[in-house]
Amino acid sequence: MTNAQRQAAFRVRHQAAGKSVTVTKNKRDELALECERLREELAQARRAVARHRRREAGEGAMHVASVVLGQPVPDPTEPDGKRLVVTLGVREYFSLGRLAVHYGLPKRAVVERLLWWADHSAVQSFGDDDAAFNRYVDRVTGKL
Repeated sequence: MTNAQRQAAFRVRHQAAGKSVTVTKNKRDELALECERLREELAQARRAVARHRRREAGEGAMHVASVVLGQPVPDPTEPDGKRLVVTLGVREYFSLGRLAVHYGLPKRAVVERLLWWADHSAVQSFGDDDAAFNRYVDRVTGKL
């Protein structure tokens, strides 16, 4: 008998006994399908986590911007305006323009409110540490 005939006879005997002849191939196919399914589940989970992170970051940023730009700035102690000439990068220039249009404010008001918010946040971060607050203020006045 040739190899092909012996293999055919082997298959006939095992099929009659109810045994699968291609166990290895079937097992590999099942494992490959399972691996592919798990890879797809992992990709979906990663996409869901990325969407969640983007949503959290976006919501937090919009919330802060809405609070800062939507509320009036406290009255300045000095009634005089001070002139400041600033050169912005292209990205920052257009960002300032978008913020001004979105919140219906002049560009000057957007810059003033964002600066006030940043300064207020820095002062609040000192808490009861008077020495840190004094260092913060003295750096500007040059008393260090």
